[in-house]
Amino acid sequence: MIVYQAILASFCVIVVVSNILSAKLIPFFGFPIPAGLVTYPLTFLLSDLVTEIYGAKKAKMMVYLALGMSLLSFGMIQIGLALPGNNPESDRAFQTVLGLSGLRIFSSLASYLISQVVDIQLYAAIKRWTQDKHLWLRNNASTCVSQIVDTVSIDLLFLWWGLGIPMAEVVPVMVFSFAYKALFSVASTPIFYFLVYIFKASLKLTKNKNEPIIDISVS
Repeated sequence: MIVYQAILASFCVIVVVSNILSAKLIPFFGFPIPAGLVTYPLTFLLSDLVTEIYGAKKAKMMVYLALGMSLLSFGMIQIGLALPGNNPESDRAFQTVLGLSGLRIFSSLASYLISQVVDIQLYAAIKRWTQDKHLWLRNNASTCVSQIVDTVSIDLLFLWWGLGIPMAEVVPVMVFSFAYKALFSVASTPIFYFLVYIFKASLKLTKNKNEPIIDISVS
């Protein structure tokens, strides 16, 4: 269980911090992208890992807990923003860095929840079909499809519908964001294989240690 708890804690931290980092836009090959995009694809790696080892139910529980932690963190940040400060300049800087809009929070968490559930469901379905074979297929196929859902939903909700950016400008951002996420998934496939091997070996070793010893000696 300690392995699952460690993955769960890491997943929650990455989700919360990635959402906070998204307040900062960074230039990447001429495109302004949220800084959280750099770390957020790690969540799909971890959700696939939990689905592979523990099953879809545990993976969904992890997604829902991270959603709760995100809402809690945003609530605490709002409290911090509402508290009076001694330095107006520091207050403005704090507001600029951490003052995410309600639209940004809604679009980010909505796309997160939908895409993660799609990823888990699709991964579990492909695993039932492939059994213990083709680990690379269920990892990359489920992640790429769910990343399409994630990219389209957040960019449509936040950029097009929320900010009113023309679709002609939103589409290139979508394409680039998805390309980055898909490349990340493919590039991290060897890491995924390594993590699955390590964690399965660890769980097998723990299970063997916990099995009762049967005395078959003859007195």
